Amino acid sequence: MKLDQIRRRVGQMFVVGFEGTGVDANLKKLIQEYFIGGIVLFERNIESPNQIAELTNEIQSLSKTPLFVAVDQEGGKVARLKKPFTEFGEAAQIAKTNSPKLAFEAFQAMARELRAVGINYNFAPVADLNTNPKNPIIGNRAFGSDPEAVSKIISGVIRGLQRGGVISCAKHFPGHGDTLLDSHLALPEVTHAVERLKAVEWIPFDRAIRSGVETIMTAHILNRNIDPDYPATLSKKTLQYLRKDLRFDRVIITDALEMKAISDRYMLEEATLKSVEAGVDLILICQSDDKQASAIEALIKKVASSEVPMKLIDLASEHITKLRNKYLVPYQPVDISKIDGIVGCAEHQKIAEQLLA
Repeated sequence: MKLDQIRRRVGQMFVVGFEGTGVDANLKKLIQEYFIGGIVLFERNIESPNQIAELTNEIQSLSKTPLFVAVDQEGGKVARLKKPFTEFGEAAQIAKTNSPKLAFEAFQAMARELRAVGINYNFAPVADLNTNPKNPIIGNRAFGSDPEAVSKIISGVIRGLQRGGVISCAKHFPGHGDTLLDSHLALPEVTHAVERLKAVEWIPFDRAIRSGVETIMTAHILNRNIDPDYPATLSKKTLQYLRKDLRFDRVIITDALEMKAISDRYMLEEATLKSVEAGVDLILICQSDDKQASAIEALIKKVASSEVPMKLIDLASEHITKLRNKYLVPYQPVDISKIDGIVGCAEHQKIAEQLLA
């Protein structure tokens, strides 16, 4: 395969963050010279619905293929989009309704608002179980501690988002619920045997897969019972359970590789290579600097020299292309004149009131 083809296939495997509320030189270079697959928005990129739409339209105009435009819009404390976007509440609150139907309606409405400003990918729902009250990072982001009850609600969430045209992402496999550390700051360990994981933690992920979830995000956690050497994101042994036991044949995305659970132990380039060798399809790098390009270049070099098998890149490309064609093609720019009639509209506010009642 020619180097230019390798660059394009490798580039599409990266989803990146950037600074500011407009397109800077670094982002433009990543889109036009490295052919990245997508971007992720944070509060640093957001001012208003109209500004988001103008930004996403500009970003898409720079790429020959439609880009994934992602955001963390779980609800509650992890919600990048504030008012006037409809606030549907956090997962624990939604779970109290015990209504997959209402969850479906809420997240379908959320999807309409996201699509109205050009966002097509939501890093939600959390499929972790809130089984450890001392967990500093999951807590009420989870829909509860009972795997069956959680499974029913997240099924509604996934179907609602994707029926509304937004890609859903169940996170964080193989389960971040029973940890004592925040993987943004350190490497948590889980000690459960695989049998326990299958009977408890993986039930919501199994239901998510059967509900058609398009993507699953890895967790930066270590379970020595599965792999004594590598955190899940970099662990082929871990991801094989997702591929073979849970029969997930769609897109696997990493959590952000610059989180300290990974970055304290691995250079970004090394973490990128190991995650690809483990079997991920999309690599998430949220911190905007020259390391993003360095990670892409490192992977291009290893693929070109056959140190990373081309078959891994081809399989990732197949998964990514199917997802892009399903949700992003044909691409239509956002019609800014329609935003006010969708974002925060009375119909969506009514659904939110039912959730919060």
